[in-house]
Amino acid sequence: MSSLNTISPSVKFGLRFSGIWPRTPYPFIHKFIWMTVLSALQIYQYRYIIMHFRSEDLMDLVNNLSITMSISMVLLKLIVSWANYGVLSDILYTMEEDCQNYAIMDVNNLISKTGQFSYYVTSLIMGSGLVAVIFYITGTVGFQGANDTMSRKLLFKMDLPFKAYESPNYELIVTTQFLIHFSVGIAFGTFSAFLLMVVFHAGCQIDIMCQYLMEVTNKNENHLKFFINRYQEIIVFTQKIEKVFTYIALGQLVSNTIVTSCKGFLIVVAISEGQGAPILIQSILFYAVICLEVFIYCFAGEYLRIKSKLLGDAVYDYLWYDLPARESQLLVPVILRSQKGFTLTFGKFSNLSLESFANIMKLSTSYMTVLLAAY
Repeated sequence: MSSLNTISPSVKFGLRFSGIWPRTPYPFIHKFIWMTVLSALQIYQYRYIIMHFRSEDLMDLVNNLSITMSISMVLLKLIVSWANYGVLSDILYTMEEDCQNYAIMDVNNLISKTGQFSYYVTSLIMGSGLVAVIFYITGTVGFQGANDTMSRKLLFKMDLPFKAYESPNYELIVTTQFLIHFSVGIAFGTFSAFLLMVVFHAGCQIDIMCQYLMEVTNKNENHLKFFINRYQEIIVFTQKIEKVFTYIALGQLVSNTIVTSCKGFLIVVAISEGQGAPILIQSILFYAVICLEVFIYCFAGEYLRIKSKLLGDAVYDYLWYDLPARESQLLVPVILRSQKGFTLTFGKFSNLSLESFANIMKLSTSYMTVLLAAY
């Protein structure tokens, strides 16, 4: 990994795997395979849920709904990313250019430290998604619903138009589901890791500008204009992040609320009945990863808001009121703009913040209580 680059190799691998990384060979083939496979999988998954909606086995229905909606969320992320491919490419190009153009100003090696920290954190996030997949498969093998009368089990319940439990159909289906599950696990962690990576990069560039503003000795109008232009570039960068992730975050709001409710319900029932070891293996880490994902999105919004406030404080500490009136007036819009902050939103109607995370968890707990009452 380059010491002067904040792009994580883990995220780069995930984006290449998903066919999103710029200059990926044959991107159309990547998109066609993803869309064909996931669309077919989702059709038969939702068909199973609809056909068994009035089933007496509520746990089986809730369990299948949670994994189905998680895969739907991955499909949504891929579609949104492909639709905003140009903006996403601009974000990655901007990150590379920033690390090259402003490294000379980085006297505290913030770019290198941010790159290393980003690599460790994003690798951990993507790895947790794959571990959750392994635990889910392990728990699924041992999970026995009330309607399960066959020893052979599919990793995902599907209502297929042919006999799925006869050889060689069963072996082909399970192998395909296994590959899909791991592929979805990689894509699942990639987007959360990518968001953190770009947010850390923005925070790094803000820290560099604050450092530059306070340490430069030749304070003149040209210096202030350079700072303001750089600040405008960071604003544009954060607006691109918002454009790519705002509707993904909205989907997360709906999907994660339902999935955490379902998984929380399964965990509580398994613990209360004392005979749910397979369900606990299948659900606990899955639940933790889903909660981690929504936390990452809310944390990203909170992180940018705090960084914007720090930038405003740095400008105010610059002693702008001791400058000539013409020069001090250049910084007033920066102070005002920093109060607004860099915002990430749920579909442009509500800000991402740690308060939003708390509200989502409260809402999912309320839905979980409804399911427990109906059980």
